[in-house]
Amino acid sequence: MKKTYLLFFLLLTSFCFSQSYTVLNATAGEFMAFRPIYEDTDLFGYVELRKMNIDENNNNTIKYIVLDKNFNTVCSGNLTEKTSNSKRLKKLVDIQYAEGFIYFEFYEYSQAFGQDAFPYFKTYQIVDLKKNSIVNKGIYNPDVKDIDKQYDKIDTKGYFCYSLDKSGFLIQRTDYKAKIANEHNSFYAVNFKNEKIWEYKSTRELKKYDTHFTVVNYNEKYIVLKGFYKKGNKVENVHFLVLDSKTGKEIFYKEVSKEYTQTTDYTYLIEDKIYTGGRYFEKNKEGLYVSDKSFGIYQYVYDLKTSGTVREKYVNYESFTDLDVNKYGKIHGEGHLTFQKCNLNPDGTFFVLAEAYWEKQNYRAYTQLYTFKMDKDFNPVKTVKYEVKRTRGYKYDFAQRLANNSGRAYFFFDKNDDKDLELNILNYYFKSQKQVIQKMPITNDDSVINVFPAKSGYVGIAEYFKKPEKTGKFMEVRLEKLNYERE
Repeated sequence: MKKTYLLFFLLLTSFCFSQSYTVLNATAGEFMAFRPIYEDTDLFGYVELRKMNIDENNNNTIKYIVLDKNFNTVCSGNLTEKTSNSKRLKKLVDIQYAEGFIYFEFYEYSQAFGQDAFPYFKTYQIVDLKKNSIVNKGIYNPDVKDIDKQYDKIDTKGYFCYSLDKSGFLIQRTDYKAKIANEHNSFYAVNFKNEKIWEYKSTRELKKYDTHFTVVNYNEKYIVLKGFYKKGNKVENVHFLVLDSKTGKEIFYKEVSKEYTQTTDYTYLIEDKIYTGGRYFEKNKEGLYVSDKSFGIYQYVYDLKTSGTVREKYVNYESFTDLDVNKYGKIHGEGHLTFQKCNLNPDGTFFVLAEAYWEKQNYRAYTQLYTFKMDKDFNPVKTVKYEVKRTRGYKYDFAQRLANNSGRAYFFFDKNDDKDLELNILNYYFKSQKQVIQKMPITNDDSVINVFPAKSGYVGIAEYFKKPEKTGKFMEVRLEKLNYERE
């Protein structure tokens, strides 16, 4: 197998330290998924799932293998998931982790013209890792009494699960066929035995409006929802709503600007405060984002203990005096700015990351990478431009802390091209405020490379082999130590 330049570089700069986990092609069953799982925002470990067999009653046996963040096996076992008939397949939706419990979500589907058709019968299973036992399992929708095609037309509700860490799990239920508008979205929390702790439904008078909610952040104390009311194509009353994670009681409500249409590019919960922001645009009649021509970026900061507003700040593009950008966020020869990440630094300043893109006839190309240093009041301080390869999709993938909390590493990866890939790792150091970028070409004829967050000081590299029958390996996952400066 041909080594990649990326691996060669990392091995040279990582004191030859590497940990790996291999998914063998010859192993019994069929590979289903390999997912990282998190304890709050820190990596806990990984889960591998394999489809083992299907019996004559359409019961699917799925093997799970739980690993810690160093690839040591924590436990393994089998889950049984039924499909309504032999032509439908089982698929993993998501995996959530909280306080030693894993919440698995599945649904069944059929394939038509090479595409996954409408999902049916969303189910869950909760595994206690310490006892390595299933503590609860079932079908989300209480109107569906069995995994059977006779319930296809009844199974119209949507369900989404989120980890509340020590508080249990949050379930969002959507039902846009509900006759009462405030029942289109509802939320409830369950403990680790899947017993309902509380349920929340809006009590506001909505008349003929539909309610829409998105879970934008959550932890064991707070659940932050972004909501709006919609009538036809018109969006009104965009707001933030915060629930107490332990009781489900509403503790904060705030409508956002009626003057602008806005995107919400980030929302953080830090020390009982909400930090949220994005781009702002000219208000249109429908209240929808329909144009690339933004006016600038904004940030709201709310104090959940006092229910007060700390900051509502709008920064127009003319404020970025070291950037050649017009009032609509367009950079000559590169396109419009789109903002991918905003982080609060330990000294109270902000580090904002953006990419430039242009779009023509439904073809979008991302051209350059920019970073913006903002002061404690969210005023521009410094802009840095990095030359990166032009790609069809945005390059930003994820960020993670460097070891010893010395800074953050931001990862950019070309996800739309199998040849001449390039990984960019941008290190931002908190003490010196220095930015250092590494460019790493990735060329590999035998496999497809992907990168993902790992434990502090490392990056995860997943290598999917194009000919597993030849190599004997379906996938290999490695942890490679990052090259960073010690301050």
